[in-house]
Amino acid sequence: MSVYVECICGKKYEIDRTQVEQFDCTGCGRNLTVPSEQLVQKLAAIRARMKEGEPGMRDAMTQAAGMRNFHAVAVLKEGAASGMRESVNIALAGMVDFPGPGRDVVTEWVSSGALSMSRLVSAMREQKYEPGADFVCELVEKGLLKENQIAEVAPYLGDSSSHRALEVLRACRRRFPNLGGPLDDAMSRMKHLSGSAGAIPEEAKRIPGRESQAAEAVPKKGCMGLLLALTLVFGMLAAVLWMVL
Repeated sequence: MSVYVECICGKKYEIDRTQVEQFDCTGCGRNLTVPSEQLVQKLAAIRARMKEGEPGMRDAMTQAAGMRNFHAVAVLKEGAASGMRESVNIALAGMVDFPGPGRDVVTEWVSSGALSMSRLVSAMREQKYEPGADFVCELVEKGLLKENQIAEVAPYLGDSSSHRALEVLRACRRRFPNLGGPLDDAMSRMKHLSGSAGAIPEEAKRIPGRESQAAEAVPKKGCMGLLLALTLVFGMLAAVLWMVL
């Protein structure tokens, strides 16, 4: 019996279950397993529910997110692209809540610019998905977010009451002096976690190039003093010789 298998990269296959149980995706190389008949029927029922207007789409996304199954990610991707705000929120939070396949899709969308960080954090806020801060921290720690994206997520991290988020904000404050405003504001909301949460790191106070200029100024000042001292000595010697002569 043939079944359709869809990879999270978008590749689709028609597979004979009696002949194949698993295979590698030709698009991304992931190892795919053929879903059981029971899973196929459940996914079909969810897809049918998706066609029943906004309430149906919302219910379908809730069901798909709760499965935390590789084969349900394709359904969540459709919900995230539905344009129905609540359904989009459920789908995005559902994928973030599924480490591996679900998060891989969201990370790809963020990296490619298909999904803005402001839209993602809005979805997690509205869904009250508290573990979302850890996912955002992971993106920052891996260097996957640009400076403007970090500015977008700073308020969300500041409201998270997460020690990990506080450390990430501190690290960003040292690395991106230009983001002082939003980062300082975000950390000021976390003083209940640490009394120094709103303090500016010493590294962030240093202006690149200023230290080297200051270091160069010291020897110049010393040289000038030496020249003045030598001039004074030579002047005194000249005066003595003139008096002798």
